[in-house]
Amino acid sequence: MKFSCIVQNVLGRFPLLRPLVGLISFLFMCFNVLFWAGGLHIIAIGFLFPRRFNESKVNETCNQCFAGWIRTSYWWFNKVLGVEWQFDDGMKRDSASWHLSIANHQSWVDVFIILSQLEGRVVPPRVFMKQALFWIPLIGTATRIMGFPFMKRHSKEKLIKRPELAGEDLETTRRSCKRFAKTPNTVLSFVEGTRYTERKHRQQSSPYGRLLKPKAGGIGFVLKAMPGKFEDIIDINVVYPHKQNSFWDLLCGRLAAAKVSVRNIAIPAFLKEPDTDPLGRDREAFFSWFNQYWYEKDRRLDAEIKTWEQELAREKRSQTRESSAMK
Repeated sequence: MKFSCIVQNVLGRFPLLRPLVGLISFLFMCFNVLFWAGGLHIIAIGFLFPRRFNESKVNETCNQCFAGWIRTSYWWFNKVLGVEWQFDDGMKRDSASWHLSIANHQSWVDVFIILSQLEGRVVPPRVFMKQALFWIPLIGTATRIMGFPFMKRHSKEKLIKRPELAGEDLETTRRSCKRFAKTPNTVLSFVEGTRYTERKHRQQSSPYGRLLKPKAGGIGFVLKAMPGKFEDIIDINVVYPHKQNSFWDLLCGRLAAAKVSVRNIAIPAFLKEPDTDPLGRDREAFFSWFNQYWYEKDRRLDAEIKTWEQELAREKRSQTRESSAMK
């Protein structure tokens, strides 16, 4: 019997042990971050001596550390906690091209699921991060070393008082993309800008059934800073079987299932032109295209959720009938 099965059987009989398992999992994740982030800081010394260390080799080694962290994290979730995420095996492998990936966002767990889906298929992705996350010990500096773009969110009131701040994120993205442009890379963006909750959905009066309103400006920044690099969007939907999908639920072994679907969305030709300006003269066309894509993503996500709910309901009825027959 697998160790993960033993763990799940014990937790099923003694659910009060779940917080203890969560604590052990948390400690393992902390050690895992310290190990790989510590290695990244050592590797980063190579950037200080560009004449002695080839930058592409340093970047490649950083990617290997990133991939190592993803694999060891998934190893714990799968082999110890019994997680069985359903990945989309039909996703094509291409680590020789630039990729722009967009995903829905419901929980911190999304990050681990999506990274596990992409690992080994494309270059480990760089994620748009909030500026405040830079101050997380080791993680902030490690992601900076790997070239993650950090974004500052300014309120409308502040932008009215200081309109010059509107260009800050564009400059940040341009600086980050200088490294991206040298070798193939993957950019991952959670366009909703925050985790989806029903409360946020109501507050926004979102016209989408399963998604929040998109903040597509970051995507426009990337397309403007790297014109012609991206052929299409790797569109990712993550679906959970129930609403208990927090990171703590995962660490405690309660979140054993999730489903991923991947498809490729063609980027319009006008957004690949060298002089494309999605936030300027091409703004209207860009947002029109993106909003149509977002409506389609929402429709597909809704269909995927309903289909899986029906499958789970059938499985539950079948298990109930089998249990009744055994009695």
